[in-house]
Amino acid sequence: MPARLFLALAGLSWLASAAPPARAEDVTSDYRISGQALQQLVSSPLGRTLPALPWKVEILESWFVNAYSNGRGRISITRGLAFNLGDHPGVWAAAIAHELGHVVSAYPAGQPAFEAELRRAYLAAGGSLSDPDAEWALQVTPGVHSAFNLGGKRRTEYEADRLGLLLMAEAGFHPDFAIALDRRMRSTMGDQSKYSEFLLNHPLWSNREQQTTRAERIALAIFNQRWPDAARSPGGEAPPLGRIVSVTLNQEPVAGVSVGATVMHVSFEIQNAARRQVRVAAILLDDNRKVHTSVPAYRAPDGTLELNSMVPALDRGSAEAALRIPADVVDVRGRKLKAELFLVADDWTLDLWFQPLESASNSREPQP
Repeated sequence: MPARLFLALAGLSWLASAAPPARAEDVTSDYRISGQALQQLVSSPLGRTLPALPWKVEILESWFVNAYSNGRGRISITRGLAFNLGDHPGVWAAAIAHELGHVVSAYPAGQPAFEAELRRAYLAAGGSLSDPDAEWALQVTPGVHSAFNLGGKRRTEYEADRLGLLLMAEAGFHPDFAIALDRRMRSTMGDQSKYSEFLLNHPLWSNREQQTTRAERIALAIFNQRWPDAARSPGGEAPPLGRIVSVTLNQEPVAGVSVGATVMHVSFEIQNAARRQVRVAAILLDDNRKVHTSVPAYRAPDGTLELNSMVPALDRGSAEAALRIPADVVDVRGRKLKAELFLVADDWTLDLWFQPLESASNSREPQP
């Protein structure tokens, strides 16, 4: 199992605090992937309307999740954010394109050329400028940079999301990579009050995804016209997207055993154009400490209990999976355990869900 995927399945909440030193191979990979994504973005027709700057990505040795542009061609990405981006060029491109979107907003002199190229690309894709969404999506709104205008700063983030989405689509990165990035960030950081300092200046991740989805139709038209075979585009096939819809618990009797198995029935939705291998996985937490096991079939490399259910390949739709916890592996009765469930497609972690296990007879809503 790749190291980054294993860490993801072990839980992501530690990223905001202590973390191990970055491995040399991860650092090298991050610079390679980020450099290639940046070059592809700035060399596209839209990218060539940006200021002629010595563009460069810098990886900062900080495990706080952040990224920013200095306005002079340097885009800084922290180690914490790099971990979230993983090894997927399209997700890196989405993060870098967002920072380039800020550059577009901050340089009024280049905005007419950027808008003109957007309109040209959209019309070439058969779009109509009378479409209300196109009128909104293809227009650059100057950014608001006052530290005291928090609502304006949030609008600036939405603007950078939209402009970055269009930039990455023309450059050959499927717009779904931007949605994948929003979901990764929400899974890691959450829309929680403990990150209120960040959220003062940034919209909720769920709201950002809604805005991205609204602009995606315009971006997808441009992408499809320039890159009719997504598999041969710089970013490759669209990433898998999915969400866990519900989790139902029940007790399953086992012949000859007084205490059977606790079963979590997981319903989920998925988009999976490349038909990647899908599975539902889970770890158990006891007062936020991972539950260990000595049973080989359930034992992860670090000794903790890990549950897995493989799902037949599907490209789109709804499906279900069942995760069994035999009582001879872990008896959940009388214990306030919690399951952390993951929807995974190959090395993509698509969604997280926290499920209390103290009752095996009722469905539960996801915990914040």
